[in-house]
Amino acid sequence: MTDIILSTQNGEPVASSRQIAENFEKRHDHVIRDIDTIKKDVPNFGEMFFETTVPDSYGREQRAYLMNRDGFSLLVMGFTGKAAL
Repeated sequence: MTDIILSTQNGEPVASSRQIAENFEKRHDHVIRDIDTIKKDVPNFGEMFFETTVPDSYGREQRAYLMNRDGFSLLVMGFTGKAAL
């Protein structure tokens, strides 16, 4: 996970959904979809995921998430493929 830590929030390392998409070779909209699915099922979602916006390559604000270690683990447990191994 050291390759995808972008910043800290409240003293805790957080990873961006964009970096996760890039490092796991997934489309960002699919990562967002997976996070939205988790949101429906996890009662303490807000403790692990923080919704934000980041500019895309055209400068438009796009939805993204920052997540702590627990959120990261919960998200990537469902990933498959070469990058996930």
